[in-house]
Amino acid sequence: MSNFDYRNDARLEDAEDFDVRSRRLQLIVYSSLVAFVVLAVYGFWLITSLTRDVSRLVVEMSAMTRTIDREMVVMATKMGDIDDRMVTISDNMVMMNRNIGTMTRDFTSMNANIRSMANDTTTMAGSTLNMQRDMWSLNRNVSGPFNMMNMFNPMGGNQGPFPGSPGPYYPQHMVGGR
Repeated sequence: MSNFDYRNDARLEDAEDFDVRSRRLQLIVYSSLVAFVVLAVYGFWLITSLTRDVSRLVVEMSAMTRTIDREMVVMATKMGDIDDRMVTISDNMVMMNRNIGTMTRDFTSMNANIRSMANDTTTMAGSTLNMQRDMWSLNRNVSGPFNMMNMFNPMGGNQGPFPGSPGPYYPQHMVGGR
């Protein structure tokens, strides 16, 4: 057999060291297991919370989709009404544009007619002035002999000669033009 000394055997010294290392390893493994269990529970809680939130989100989206579907018909109807009204407004604007064109032509015609009336009024004023001159001239030529005949009229008083008008009247607009 061999001469082996068990007291000085290196394996025995390693056994105490092995127990210390084994306890350290157990501490690390157990704490890792506890951390894993805590993280697993937290992960499970997160997944169930997320599932519950997504479920609520699906319910809300479903309700919102139904509301939007219901309101889309109303919105489409209102947009159709707006479209019809815009067409009506456009038609009215076209009619207004035509009416304004007609009014512009009518105003142009009225302006020409008023200009013609102004010219005709000026002509009438000139003719009236000429008639006034002629009457004044007739009055001066006839009043002298008629005054002499008034003396022979038994019903007429002898008031003397008729003074007549002082002369033709020249309107202000014609004074500057003459």
